[in-house]
Amino acid sequence: MRTLRTLVTVVRQVRGVDIGRGSYISPHAVLNQHRRIDIGSRTTIGRHVELMPQGGFIHVGDDCSINNYVVMYGAGGITIEADCRIASGAVIVAFNHGFEDISRPIRQQAITKQGVHLENDVWVGARAVILDGVTVGRGSIIGAGSVVTRSVPPLAIAVGNPARVVRTRGELGVQK
Repeated sequence: MRTLRTLVTVVRQVRGVDIGRGSYISPHAVLNQHRRIDIGSRTTIGRHVELMPQGGFIHVGDDCSINNYVVMYGAGGITIEADCRIASGAVIVAFNHGFEDISRPIRQQAITKQGVHLENDVWVGARAVILDGVTVGRGSIIGAGSVVTRSVPPLAIAVGNPARVVRTRGELGVQK
């Protein structure tokens, strides 16, 4: 009986979301503005994940995992391609506040929206932050706790605040 109750909770929370076959969404995840979220096949969304399109969209591809406590604000659009791994506590923000006019509060100024794009096979470490306008190239790794303010090329390993590329995957070892 408990399993049925959990299933019903999940269905209520994600009504209107396009969910691929074999995907799992924790009943403790929060998905707002459902019609602006789509999730690929065999993808896992963990506990206390918040997907908030804020008028934009969030697309998560096939075979991805979004672990516990990840937050995504998708006003400018967030695209996560297939086979991506996003570790616990990561934050992706696809918009930015305007702040140039000092005579008006920041909350009253226009926002800018460029979007965020994670290409195939990206691994985002725990508590990393990816900001608006960033593309993370195919096969790249973002180190835990990093703050990504600029795009990262394919197969790069980027770490720090602000994140910088410290090496390329395959430089020191076997390549496929």
